[in-house]
Amino acid sequence: MNCKKISMAFLLGAALVAAPRSADAQWSTNMIGVAEYDTENAILLLAGLSTGPGGQGWSPRFGVQGYYLRYDVGSTDVNVTTIRPYVGMRNSFTGGSASVNLGYAFSSREGTDVAGRAIISDRGQGVVLSGGWDYWGTGQSFGYQLLGSYNFGADALWTRARGTVPLSTGATMQTRIGGEVAFLSGDGYHAWQPGAVLEFNNRGGRVFGLGAGMKLFDGGDDAFYIKGEFSVPLGR
Repeated sequence: MNCKKISMAFLLGAALVAAPRSADAQWSTNMIGVAEYDTENAILLLAGLSTGPGGQGWSPRFGVQGYYLRYDVGSTDVNVTTIRPYVGMRNSFTGGSASVNLGYAFSSREGTDVAGRAIISDRGQGVVLSGGWDYWGTGQSFGYQLLGSYNFGADALWTRARGTVPLSTGATMQTRIGGEVAFLSGDGYHAWQPGAVLEFNNRGGRVFGLGAGMKLFDGGDDAFYIKGEFSVPLGR
């Protein structure tokens, strides 16, 4: 099955669903992106788009997430492309949100081929169950994020926990600092990715972040990584 055709069809459907409507609809669309590089010459580019009714309480959510990964095996460059359309539910409440999603990952390579180089949620082809809990409170206190997913096709678990506190607060921007740790486990392998994060949160809901830390692979070459990421609301 052609991943490109599936992704284009899904994005077109999401765009049609997210087209401007009346103010009562309170439609919400969000885009995320991550770029990561490590000292073992691995490059990860990830992007995602989600959309659904806004407002507080439970509401359906539709989205697609994909990534491109390049890494070395000896003198050979390996390229992996994965895309995961999904549907789910999100509960928005004062100071945070929770979500659960079910999707299918289409990948150009099996998950075990990728496990030795990237600590990411969508590895290999198969049904993926994922969920998350975000709490930012009033923005002046401790905030945290818990994410997790399980790929039934690759028999792989991925989780990540992050916590931040305010570093400085201005009229339109708040800077937050904290730490995170990700864990990857599958058939015959596991890995950890601890690191530090620096976030710049705009009052309009835009979040830009920088991160750095270590990738600790079971039986593989450990590496130091740096990354940049963003989360931008396209409509509320």
